[in-house]
Amino acid sequence: MIVCIQSTTTAQVSSGIEGGRPSNFELRLPDWQTKSDSMHSMTARDRLNVAHIAQTHLQLFQQMRDKGYSQAELAMVAQAYLVATKLFANRFRPCGRPFVAHLVGASAILVWLQAPIKMVVAELLHAAYQEGDFPNSLEGMTPRKRKELSAAIGADAEALVAAYTVGSRSLTGLLASHARFKEMSSFERDILLMQLANELDDYRDFAGNHAANADERIAVIRQCGQHQVEMAEWLGRPELARALRETYGEAIAAAVPTPFVSRFADGYAILPASCQIRWNISARRLGVKIRNRLRRHLGLF
Repeated sequence: MIVCIQSTTTAQVSSGIEGGRPSNFELRLPDWQTKSDSMHSMTARDRLNVAHIAQTHLQLFQQMRDKGYSQAELAMVAQAYLVATKLFANRFRPCGRPFVAHLVGASAILVWLQAPIKMVVAELLHAAYQEGDFPNSLEGMTPRKRKELSAAIGADAEALVAAYTVGSRSLTGLLASHARFKEMSSFERDILLMQLANELDDYRDFAGNHAANADERIAVIRQCGQHQVEMAEWLGRPELARALRETYGEAIAAAVPTPFVSRFADGYAILPASCQIRWNISARRLGVKIRNRLRRHLGLF
């Protein structure tokens, strides 16, 4: 599919459906999408092309080699990937994409940005405590889960996962991060970079548009997309800012045909017919999920 951005800030998308993307829509970019900045001077080699970001572990390994990560660092990511496949074996994002593909994609964005290996590893498991399927366990972060994950990926990477878990990625939380950016510690800014990588991958390929609550998801980036772009700039990541700007602009303009829209508003699991969750564990998980969603809605989680 070819998208041509015109000087009038309008783009036309070729007819037909290619690669599962919607077509026959006119792309009108929000004002902040066309803002001129230093990113226009980037060479093609420097640009973060979201379409080329890894979605499989094999692609991730190759991108790490291309960016100069060591064999020891690749081994750390390989170990983290094995953990992710166990925790997210039957999990999917609301759009229907396998959860592991999203984890790899978010991690690959940090690889492109040449982030420290502990952040790359942590990004690969950033949703472990919120969405990971630990055996016979409640949702959310618990001491036992932290001990298990720390043993698997190291204390430094686990500390980032834990901090990411308690941080808020709601509209309220993102706006709060923007407001207090100057007061953030270097550790908090690392968490913010992980959050922005997650947001970028979560909207790639019109993923947000394919969710059952697409209107709600698009409303979030309408309200705080520019704030995220600015925070990426403040972090010294102009290539990330450009990618966020372009990805959000396309998502805001897109209209996905109804047959392609998922019936899920949140991440979900599909259990094989041979598996069954005990009713008491299921009930306890539901209670924790309701609590966590309420906290997230109030900007407290």
